[in-house]
Amino acid sequence: MKNLHFTYEMLFEFSEPVRNHRFTLKCIPESNECQFIEGVDLRIEPVPKYSESRDSFGNREIYGMVEESHSMFHVKVEGTALTGLDSCEKALPSHQLGIFKYPSGYTKPGRYLKEYMASLSFAKNWSAYDKGVFLMHKIYEDFIYEKGVTTYLTTAEEAMELGRGVCQDYAHILIALLRMLKIPARYVVGMMIGEGFSHAWVEMEADGKWYGLDATNNVLVDDNYIKISHGRDYDDCVVNKGVFTGMAKQKQDIRVVVCDKQ
Repeated sequence: MKNLHFTYEMLFEFSEPVRNHRFTLKCIPESNECQFIEGVDLRIEPVPKYSESRDSFGNREIYGMVEESHSMFHVKVEGTALTGLDSCEKALPSHQLGIFKYPSGYTKPGRYLKEYMASLSFAKNWSAYDKGVFLMHKIYEDFIYEKGVTTYLTTAEEAMELGRGVCQDYAHILIALLRMLKIPARYVVGMMIGEGFSHAWVEMEADGKWYGLDATNNVLVDDNYIKISHGRDYDDCVVNKGVFTGMAKQKQDIRVVVCDKQ
């Protein structure tokens, strides 16, 4: 177990003032079987009218609006996470996991994913968990980490064709392959020690439990990680969504710090 202090900070700067800025934020970790979150402090500037709710996956979300004219939007979340309480989360019964078993917008397989899957060999006695770990290792070996070649709109199929990308792409490819094997898999957004930005990984269901797999780093998710949200793919876990009145261009800066307090 580790006692981690985390800071998640977002700054949006607008080229000219905007108003009626409506937003939805998913940047606050939630306690579960693997982590206990406490002492959370949320600060939003300019101070908006906002409320809290949960989405259809149970993720905590903040939604609200800044009516007055403003040229920046600043969000900062701080808190403490006791991690490593367990190695996995309990899953719903298998018949209730269909939404995580079939392709979603970012994970539909095409020619390149199907060809890659056809090139792999699985031992007959491997469990679903064994297959998931094997796929994690293979993606790490065969895929190249490179920034700037993909965007937040890049699908698993497009990333597989490129053969390179970032954590979002690693996660989408692993999810697509697991679902091709009819293994439920979900996309996770969170934080980890030493990353500096938000991070994406995968949880796969096996024997009634969700196991975290980080294909970008080729490791099983452990007490170095803090989970924020999960969903079918990136689109369900977008940290910030918003619309505003105005013709401004926006610049976004994200800063994440996770450190061990012990």
